[in-house]
Amino acid sequence: MTKVPHLLLEGHNLSLMRQGNSIINGVSLNVGDTGICGLVGANGSGKTTLISLMAGLIKPDAGEVRMTGVGGMTASSLRIGLMMQKPVIMRRTVFGNCDYVLVAQGIPAGERKARIDEGLALVKLHALKHQDARTLSSGEQQRMALARVLIADPGVLLCDEATSNLDPQSTRMIEAIVKARAEAGLPVLWVTHNLAQLRRLASRVVFMDQGRVLAEQDTTAFFDAPACQEVRDYLDFERV
Repeated sequence: MTKVPHLLLEGHNLSLMRQGNSIINGVSLNVGDTGICGLVGANGSGKTTLISLMAGLIKPDAGEVRMTGVGGMTASSLRIGLMMQKPVIMRRTVFGNCDYVLVAQGIPAGERKARIDEGLALVKLHALKHQDARTLSSGEQQRMALARVLIADPGVLLCDEATSNLDPQSTRMIEAIVKARAEAGLPVLWVTHNLAQLRRLASRVVFMDQGRVLAEQDTTAFFDAPACQEVRDYLDFERV
């Protein structure tokens, strides 16, 4: 795969209202060259909405999202890789699902095939590349989604519960690939409810509650010396 510079994705004082309710309230968050940043909080705390704002899928009512590359130059939001809990699976083969992304980027056909073959081999789906993607298992579909994101050479990767309810094999594979990319410098924002997974992957943790960021700590401190009572309550609840 072609290597490209990694990026810095910054959300500054983001706010979002829906039907008179504050969904995101003055949140600032940076996703940069610092390994994997874990984003946690109870259901309804605003994690998925925040990722959607950071990815440019939703426009904030206040604040801004900036993405910069080498020398502080502004980078396109097309450079954001996004993995959701339930990937969009098109009515195509596994190869065709991956090819669609590269065609949209204007990548020449010869280069597309090489990238796709490499990506599918990485997630151990190369033997299934001519299969209808809709017939894959949930774990295989998510592995295909990861390959589809990575072959586009993202400068930053956002993952929202990317391994929730997957089989152990697919979970381990996705974790290992994402961790390796992060160690190579790819900035990753990883949303999870799985505390064991958070310990395995994240170098720092951002905690959200009711649309606000209440704590940002390195992972060891998050578990051993929580920054506030809300974090302690969350950890107690999730450990039950």
